[in-house]
Amino acid sequence: MSFQTRRPGRTHGAGRSPGLWLLTLGVISLCVIASARAEAPPAPAGRILDRLPVERPDDPPGVPAKAAPTARIASTIPFGRFTSIQVNVTATGADIVGDAANEPSLAVDPTQHDRMVIGWRQFDTIASNFRQAGFGYSSNGGLTWTTGKIEPGVFRSDPVVDVDGSGRFFYNSLRGDLLTFVYRSLNGTTWGPSVPASGGDKQWMAVDRELDNLYQAWSTASNQFAPNTFNKSINDGASFAAPSFIPNSPLWGTLDVASDHTLYLVGWGDDTGGPIYVSRSDDAQEQDADPTTFTSVPVDLGGFLSTGGPNPVGLLGQLWIAVDRSNGPRNGWVYVLASVVTDDDPLDVHFIRSTDGGQTWSAPVRVNDDPAANRAFQWFATMSVAPNGRIDAVWNDTRGSADSTRSALYYSYSADGGATWSANEQATPTWLSTVGWPNQAKIGDYYDMTSDDTGADVAYAATFNGGQDVYYLRIPNSAPLAVGDAPATGVARLLESHPNPFATSTTIRFDAPAGGRVRLDVFDVRGHRVATLMDRFVSGPGQSVSWDGRLRGGSSAPPGVYFCRLESGSRMETRKLLRIR
Repeated sequence: MSFQTRRPGRTHGAGRSPGLWLLTLGVISLCVIASARAEAPPAPAGRILDRLPVERPDDPPGVPAKAAPTARIASTIPFGRFTSIQVNVTATGADIVGDAANEPSLAVDPTQHDRMVIGWRQFDTIASNFRQAGFGYSSNGGLTWTTGKIEPGVFRSDPVVDVDGSGRFFYNSLRGDLLTFVYRSLNGTTWGPSVPASGGDKQWMAVDRELDNLYQAWSTASNQFAPNTFNKSINDGASFAAPSFIPNSPLWGTLDVASDHTLYLVGWGDDTGGPIYVSRSDDAQEQDADPTTFTSVPVDLGGFLSTGGPNPVGLLGQLWIAVDRSNGPRNGWVYVLASVVTDDDPLDVHFIRSTDGGQTWSAPVRVNDDPAANRAFQWFATMSVAPNGRIDAVWNDTRGSADSTRSALYYSYSADGGATWSANEQATPTWLSTVGWPNQAKIGDYYDMTSDDTGADVAYAATFNGGQDVYYLRIPNSAPLAVGDAPATGVARLLESHPNPFATSTTIRFDAPAGGRVRLDVFDVRGHRVATLMDRFVSGPGQSVSWDGRLRGGSSAPPGVYFCRLESGSRMETRKLLRIR
């Protein structure tokens, strides 16, 4: 069966109400999806871009849904050792029933991990496809979020956020005329004026954090600058150069920058189902390199991208590229990962790598460890690489149900350059992908994540509350480091706690500077200090202290969210603790 789902027209038939039309669409889509496990999508034919609607306005703004006076607070979704926190909430931290948020993109300040921004497509009501540039900012490592919209009331789509080496955030957004604009923020909550960036549908952006250069690539769909699909900013986003050409016009992919400033890009070539290409530029960082030059190499991921299935009119994942920037032996290795249709399954997560700057590539490695040919969908696969070289991957996975519309987020990592992968770990409860559609039968086209030496930060969309919401998830990781990849000593760092969530006690790990004074406090969600765990001189990495859940007066802390804060000299870090019954 084909997953080439075309979007119905916006004109309802005579005597048919919008509600009936939506019900009909839902029934048709569910019937299509229900049989998805029985048959894999066919190889693509013709223009693959015809499968997806171009991101143009097609509905007027609807009446925004509002949080009821008794609205539930933002959801905290515990699952095993993982805890997901809802991001798209009101100023009082309440959920809004009847809105939708999807297609999240995440940026974490490299100078202070607690500062992060997530952008998403904000639908104020699911009765309309009209969407805006939603965002959330956290200053406490994702525990709580301040939310808003950039230019409220203006149609925006395809959000991509990133951050430069000084902690300035950038929000790249597609306007209804299929041009992109970039906004800069110093604090994550207020945004400067829009900067025209040319661009087009399905754009992506990456920042060279040493040079503060911004690079952008986009699709060939309704391209106003054809055949050009790339441009850059060499002045920290103040302006963008004219678009230039990438051989084979790769689309639906991402970009990354090596430590020597080489730019890499991955995408599906020529929009007709041709090969996947990795494109490399050695002069992107040069001011006088106009236009930027690329060389493109076809690669084999053992499958191809697709649409449909549990995400009827959206992508089932885009292509991810990342470069190892560690100080270890794999510095400069280039990695590609994606959810691809294979001979055995509707979608598997496949990974390839290059050890010679993208010239030659390994055979595909299957990351998901469920039995082959079980007809499960592993969709929205997403990858990031930590400074120590560890590779992290997450994806939606339907292996736990015969119903392909029920997914859970799964996680795996590699500590050896992608040669082998850890046992897959379920990180969330299951959720239904077919609820909360905002007149558009999909939950976006991508997730996003970023990694550091002790774990990964993930922004994803799910329907735990019966509607589409954006969630933040911290994934702790204690994988052994390769020789030469050890983090710098002499720096105070708050590491992950275990167990977390905890019922009786938790051990908090941290690194201390040589002979430095360290203070560790626990705060409640109102910012009140409830316990002091340490305030003394300690020396060196590998320190730990336990909290037994007791408050300063000796009473037991009630179940809930708490913050552990480390202070040493001028450095301060915060991590979340969740106490359960």
